Amino acid sequence: MKSGLVILDRDGVINFDSDDYIKTPAEWIPIPGSLEAVARLTRADYTVVVATNQSGIARGLYDMATLNQIHHKMTGALRDHGGQIDAVFFCPHGPDDNCPCRKPNRDCSSKSAAD
Repeated sequence: MKSGLVILDRDGVINFDSDDYIKTPAEWIPIPGSLEAVARLTRADYTVVVATNQSGIARGLYDMATLNQIHHKMTGALRDHGGQIDAVFFCPHGPDDNCPCRKPNRDCSSKSAAD
């Protein structure tokens, strides 16, 4: 049986955030120690998921394929450190769209392909 569930934000928690958005895999840069911290959670048998607002999609700054590439880079980097993300949930809408999946709302139903 799993130890529990940990829900992490992506930008500013696992990787550095940017006022200009993380628009490419090259712009996704892990915060020192974050990958090791997720690896410790994985080894302690926690289910680890990411919940992230990605309004850059609604703004036309990047598309779903690019978001999946960014998440592939993230999951690969975590795997290299012994960590695992069990799922990535994201909201592709803008802050003024009043959608139910935007954090901090509770009904986040969009899911990205995370390895």
